Amino acid sequence: MRRILNFFKAKAAKAKSAVIGFFRNTGKNIREDFTPAKALTDAQRDAKRIRAVRRITAGLTLASMMMSVMGVTAFAEGTGGSEGVDTFNTVVEFIVDWVARIGLVIGFIGAVQFAMGFKDDSADGKTRGLMCLASGFIVFAVAKAYDMFTA
Repeated sequence: MRRILNFFKAKAAKAKSAVIGFFRNTGKNIREDFTPAKALTDAQRDAKRIRAVRRITAGLTLASMMMSVMGVTAFAEGTGGSEGVDTFNTVVEFIVDWVARIGLVIGFIGAVQFAMGFKDDSADGKTRGLMCLASGFIVFAVAKAYDMFTA
């Protein structure tokens, strides 16, 4: 038991000295990081560039590790009822029905505008009427295509 505790104490001491050494070395290089490149020697410029590459590499590695942790798939337990799903589907179908009706109303308004454009012999009125008519039918078609997207 004592051997195991001594092993962990030695590992903790090494980790502590590594962290302290890292921050000591970082403190020396901070001046170089904020000094303009013209005022540095070639060796300092190279060291500054290497530190920048290491920081970027460490950041990308950390970001990729975090993204891989977030990709965990979780499944819900299947013992519950499907009451929530049924309610959601009912609400969505209600909204889709009303969107289809609104699309038909917009199409009707477009047809009236198109007829008024013919009455007044107005090219702009005809164009606006046809655009409104087409947009109303597009809205209606998209609402009726909802069944294609359900399982």
